[in-house]
Amino acid sequence: MDKSKRTKQYQLVDIDTGEIKGVIDNPYPEPMTEDGYRFPAHKRGARVFADIAFPESMSYTEIGRMTMLSKRMIAKTNMLGYRQGKEVKAYTDAEIGGLVGLNDRSKRQAFLNRMLRIRIMHKVRDSGGNWQYYINPAYYMSNGQRLNYNLFLLFKDDLTPILPDWVLNEFLTQAGPKMVLASDAISEVESIIDP
Repeated sequence: MDKSKRTKQYQLVDIDTGEIKGVIDNPYPEPMTEDGYRFPAHKRGARVFADIAFPESMSYTEIGRMTMLSKRMIAKTNMLGYRQGKEVKAYTDAEIGGLVGLNDRSKRQAFLNRMLRIRIMHKVRDSGGNWQYYINPAYYMSNGQRLNYNLFLLFKDDLTPILPDWVLNEFLTQAGPKMVLASDAISEVESIIDP
């Protein structure tokens, strides 16, 4: 039997009577086997997909900057942010620029505007009036993430060609009459940030 697939069994015991109620298998693989060490899943970071190409207009430098930023996504949201105590905070434009070596305001804004225009990122205003940046899950998907309805809506135009029909049907059923195309939202954002 392959040691990496072996599971340990644990007894479920009634704490009051000591009676064995059942046996369960531990679904977690052994951390070290003859095949080597299994790195634990990290909460931060991203997965990229080999069969989805980056936009042709995206430079290697931009891909590198976005890869750096993808390591700063909040798990399960694809939002660029960090935890401060018990709160989740979105990175500001200046903080994002600092993370990718673009401290000059005009260069930083040019990079952010371009990533918004080519739909690698999407910018949303939260209830407090602050901006949040979300990364397109077609290119970078947060570890531990399932594509949820809200993220699908932000990047619907890019995700529709790559998702199976049954998944699209599920999301479109959830959307009902309130469907907003991502391209419309991006045009609205561009008009706000590029007056």
